[in-house]
Amino acid sequence: MKREQKVLVVSAVINVLVFTLKIIGGLVFSSMTLIMDGIYTISDFVTDILAIIGSKIGRKRANKKHPFGYGRFEYIMQGLIGVIIFMVGCGLLIYSFFIEYQKPNLTILFVLLLVILFKGLSSNYLFASGKKISSVILINSAKESFLDVLSSLFIVFVVIFGQWFSWLDFVGSICISLMIVIEGISIVFDNVVLLIGEDDNNKEIKSEIKKLIGKDKDLVYADSFLIKNGSYYQVEIEMGVNASMSVRELLRKELRIRKALKNKNKTIKFISFNIRKG
Repeated sequence: MKREQKVLVVSAVINVLVFTLKIIGGLVFSSMTLIMDGIYTISDFVTDILAIIGSKIGRKRANKKHPFGYGRFEYIMQGLIGVIIFMVGCGLLIYSFFIEYQKPNLTILFVLLLVILFKGLSSNYLFASGKKISSVILINSAKESFLDVLSSLFIVFVVIFGQWFSWLDFVGSICISLMIVIEGISIVFDNVVLLIGEDDNNKEIKSEIKKLIGKDKDLVYADSFLIKNGSYYQVEIEMGVNASMSVRELLRKELRIRKALKNKNKTIKFISFNIRKG
């Protein structure tokens, strides 16, 4: 999807600007916490690149070899992103115990205000775009950007109170590292759930299924379950049938329902039936 890729490119450009500000600002104004946060933003930039690749492949159309399309590739790519974030967090956490900390210069607050502004706008843009086009990748990227905003706000606290308590720079480094680790675990877990599959609960599609089955006097709608694989749906329909109905007649009705649903919604690629006696 071109819109998704354009949004990710904008996010990647902002991340380049932000990690440059953080690392230079941290070096010039003596804030190891900000330098480490800048390293996390570099990983954020890498994840944007991976997300662009995942989006490009994941949005390919379904074909005979891949009847559900390539949507699961997005979840695999997001899981990889989560692993990278987790590893970066662990690396920074270990590194925190082997560096020398100094009292940060208050001038660094101007750098932090710029970082918060850029990342706040980026997070809102990603989230709004993700909701508009139902993109898991953009919504996850928005969460990562918002985490960056929170970490920058935390560094503001560290810089101000670090004027009296020099050990706060060490505490800040530890806290940011742990935030990154937790975020990585969260992304991996969310995408494993999506890969396994869960009921999407699309009320519009379920309502259409119920309406379609309700038109046939010999069928009784019981329930339906929708598993989303990328841009496509796998649908399982539970329905009751008249005990006197022949197998041939049931198959004919199932074929009619399949055809009607697929014509109505092109994202439905596979339909199965769980039959009960009416």
